[in-house]
Amino acid sequence: MLPSAAVALAVALAGCQAGATGGSETYPSQPVTVLMPYAAGGPSDLTARSISSCLGDGFGETFVVQNKAGGSGAVAMQELASAKPDGYTLGLGTAGTLVMTPMVNSLAYSLDDFTPIGVMAENPTLIVVGDDSPYENAEAFFAAAEKRPGTLTMGVPGATSPAAIELKRLKDQYDVEVVAVPATGNAEMTTNLLGGHVDALFINDHPDVISRIDEGSFRALAATTPERLPWLPELPTLAELGFTDLVDATSVFGLFGPRDLPTPVADALEGALEACLTDPTVLEQLGESLVPAQFQGGTALGESLAEIQALYRPILGG
Repeated sequence: MLPSAAVALAVALAGCQAGATGGSETYPSQPVTVLMPYAAGGPSDLTARSISSCLGDGFGETFVVQNKAGGSGAVAMQELASAKPDGYTLGLGTAGTLVMTPMVNSLAYSLDDFTPIGVMAENPTLIVVGDDSPYENAEAFFAAAEKRPGTLTMGVPGATSPAAIELKRLKDQYDVEVVAVPATGNAEMTTNLLGGHVDALFINDHPDVISRIDEGSFRALAATTPERLPWLPELPTLAELGFTDLVDATSVFGLFGPRDLPTPVADALEGALEACLTDPTVLEQLGESLVPAQFQGGTALGESLAEIQALYRPILGG
C-alpha cells in the first residue's frame, strides 16, 4: 500500500469511530483551524503547513494554518486552551509554549489545559557562528565564554525556548555564562548573526541553516542531540564537549487540542497523523532532519512534556 493510501485508510478507519463530537455527524464536517504560535517561515511553520495539508487531504476537509505569534507562543496557546473541545481548533505546541512560558509568566493556561495528539516533527538545535567569527570550533567559543563571563551573546528562538533554558543550565551547572538574545524565529536570528548583533546562534536545524553551513556563511560548532547527526557526522555534540546534561534543546513540534477533546476525535487525528508521517509528500517537504525516526502518539508526547516540566520546574519555578 502506498503511504498516501495509508493516510486515507487511517482516516477512514478512525473516522468510523470518531462518529463524532457528540452527535451523529462524522468528524470533521467543516474546516479545522490549526494555530501556529510563531511567525511564518522556519521549521515549525513548515511542519504545521505540511502536516495540515496532509490531514486535510486525508479527511477531505480543509485544515487552515493561522500564524498567531506573540508572547513567546502564549497568544496562540491561550486561544487554543480557550477553544471548544470539538476538534475544530487545534494547534502546534512545544515544550517552550506549553511548559516553559507558563512557568515564567502569569498566564491563564498550563500544560494540563491541552490534549496531546502526537509528535509532528523533531527539530535538532545547532550552535553556529558566522563565517567571520574568531571562533573556529566549539572549544574556542566556550573557552572565550569561560574567560569573559557574560560578554558573548547567542541568539535563541524565544526567551522561554528550550535553547534559552539550556543556556541558563549552562551557567548554573557548568559555570559558563553566555547571554541569550531572544528572537521570533530563524529568520530574525539569521539577520542578527549576519548583521553582527550576536556572536552565535542556538538555532533550529533547517534546510536554510544547512544551506548556509554548506555555502560557508554559517560555521557549525556543535549539535545539542544525544548523538551526532547523520547528516552532519563531523559535528560534535555538547555532551561530547563535556556538557553531558545539555541534550534537551531539540524542539519537538506536537499536535494538540484543547483539554477534554473527545477520545474518538483525538484517536482519529492521531491515526491520521501517524499515517501522514509516512506520506511521500510530507517526507519530501520536511526532510530527514524533521521527521521522527519513530512515531510518538498522544500518550508518549504527554509523558515527555511532563518529564520536561519536572526537569525545569526547579530552574524556572512555577
